[in-house]
Amino acid sequence: MEEKFNNATPQRPAGHRPLDGKMVLADLPRFIKEIRNEAAYHENGKNAITVFKSEHVTTTLVALKKDEKFQSGSEERHLLMSLYLIEGNLSFFTEGAEDYVSEYQLLNYHYDHSFQAVAHTDCICLLTVFK
Repeated sequence: MEEKFNNATPQRPAGHRPLDGKMVLADLPRFIKEIRNEAAYHENGKNAITVFKSEHVTTTLVALKKDEKFQSGSEERHLLMSLYLIEGNLSFFTEGAEDYVSEYQLLNYHYDHSFQAVAHTDCICLLTVFK
């Protein structure tokens, strides 16, 4: 297995970290603090950091301010998505259906249709997509 790393960027000068390997530890409290303190979160109301990425799985930590949204894109047709809500609460919409997701709940979603999530409070989500 080839190890993969994320490189530092001007937005994240300390961003060099492993993304894939035999074992990848993600310090979620550190990442939550980091993405909430970055300009993108304050300017756009949301921010995210990829904490694991392999050929078939991507795990992203997402911070949303109240009333912010995220949604699937047209290119995002995957097999399964798992959304774990670490903090806050939100609504998850799919073609006429709505689910209310609370702190510590896990929502698993088959990617047959597009979706939209809307934060009712400031939220922290762990989003895992399986290709």
